[in-house]
Amino acid sequence: MPEVTNHIRVRIDQIERLLMFDYEPGSREALFDICDSQGHIVKTGEVSGPVTRVRITDLDGEEYYLMVLDGEVSTVKPFQLRRAS
Repeated sequence: MPEVTNHIRVRIDQIERLLMFDYEPGSREALFDICDSQGHIVKTGEVSGPVTRVRITDLDGEEYYLMVLDGEVSTVKPFQLRRAS
Protein backbone atom coordinates (compact mmCIF):
# COMPACT_ATOMS: atom_id res chain seq x y z
CA MET A 1 0.00 0.00 0.00
CA PRO A 2 1.53 3.36 -1.00
CA GLU A 3 2.30 5.80 1.76
CA VAL A 4 0.04 8.84 1.77
CA THR A 5 2.10 12.00 2.08
CA ASN A 6 -0.70 14.48 1.42
CA HIS A 7 -2.25 15.40 4.74
CA ILE A 8 -5.35 17.55 4.97
CA ARG A 9 -5.94 19.96 7.84
CA VAL A 10 -9.60 20.93 8.24
CA ARG A 11 -10.91 23.99 10.10
CA ILE A 12 -14.46 25.23 10.57
CA ASP A 13 -15.18 28.95 10.85
CA GLN A 14 -18.51 28.93 12.72
CA ILE A 15 -18.99 32.69 12.40
CA GLU A 16 -18.48 32.88 8.62
CA ARG A 17 -19.86 29.35 8.12
CA LEU A 18 -16.84 28.27 6.11
CA LEU A 19 -14.97 25.02 5.91
CA MET A 20 -11.30 25.64 5.19
CA PHE A 21 -8.80 22.94 4.40
CA ASP A 22 -5.06 23.07 3.83
CA TYR A 23 -3.98 20.96 0.90
CA GLU A 24 -1.38 21.61 -1.76
CA PRO A 25 -2.62 19.84 -4.91
CA GLY A 26 -0.21 17.80 -6.99
CA SER A 27 -2.24 18.29 -10.16
CA ARG A 28 -4.24 21.13 -11.66
CA GLU A 29 -7.34 18.94 -11.84
CA ALA A 30 -7.58 18.26 -8.09
CA LEU A 31 -11.20 18.14 -6.89
CA PHE A 32 -12.95 17.82 -3.55
CA ASP A 33 -16.22 16.24 -2.51
CA ILE A 34 -18.02 16.69 0.78
CA CYS A 35 -20.10 13.63 1.61
CA ASP A 36 -22.66 13.13 4.34
CA SER A 37 -22.61 10.17 6.73
CA GLN A 38 -24.64 8.09 4.22
CA GLY A 39 -22.02 8.66 1.51
CA HIS A 40 -24.06 11.10 -0.59
CA ILE A 41 -22.08 13.92 -2.19
CA VAL A 42 -23.47 17.23 -0.92
CA LYS A 43 -20.82 19.60 -2.31
CA THR A 44 -18.09 19.35 -4.90
CA GLY A 45 -15.56 21.75 -6.37
CA GLU A 46 -11.98 22.45 -7.37
CA VAL A 47 -9.13 22.45 -4.87
CA SER A 48 -7.59 25.92 -4.82
CA GLY A 49 -4.56 25.15 -2.64
CA PRO A 50 -2.83 25.86 -0.42
CA VAL A 51 -6.10 26.81 1.37
CA THR A 52 -9.51 26.00 -0.07
CA ARG A 53 -12.59 27.70 1.40
CA VAL A 54 -16.08 26.22 1.05
CA ARG A 55 -19.30 27.92 2.17
CA ILE A 56 -21.25 25.52 4.41
CA THR A 57 -24.38 27.54 5.20
CA ASP A 58 -26.55 24.92 3.47
CA LEU A 59 -25.16 21.91 5.37
CA ASP A 60 -27.45 20.98 8.23
CA GLY A 61 -26.01 17.65 9.33
CA GLU A 62 -23.22 17.12 11.81
CA GLU A 63 -20.82 14.48 10.48
CA TYR A 64 -19.27 14.74 7.04
CA TYR A 65 -16.31 13.47 5.06
CA LEU A 66 -14.00 15.58 2.94
CA MET A 67 -12.54 13.64 0.03
CA VAL A 68 -9.81 15.10 -2.16
CA LEU A 69 -9.16 13.50 -5.53
CA ASP A 70 -5.75 14.54 -6.85
CA GLY A 71 -4.65 12.58 -9.88
CA GLU A 72 -4.07 9.00 -8.69
CA VAL A 73 -4.29 9.96 -5.01
CA SER A 74 -7.47 10.18 -2.98
CA THR A 75 -7.50 11.34 0.64
CA VAL A 76 -10.48 11.19 2.99
CA LYS A 77 -10.80 13.25 6.16
CA PRO A 78 -13.83 13.04 8.49
CA PHE A 79 -15.01 16.24 10.18
CA GLN A 80 -17.85 17.49 12.35
CA LEU A 81 -19.60 20.82 11.82
CA ARG A 82 -20.62 21.41 15.43
CA ARG A 83 -17.22 20.85 16.97
CA ALA A 84 -16.03 23.89 18.89
CA SER A 85 -13.06 25.59 17.27
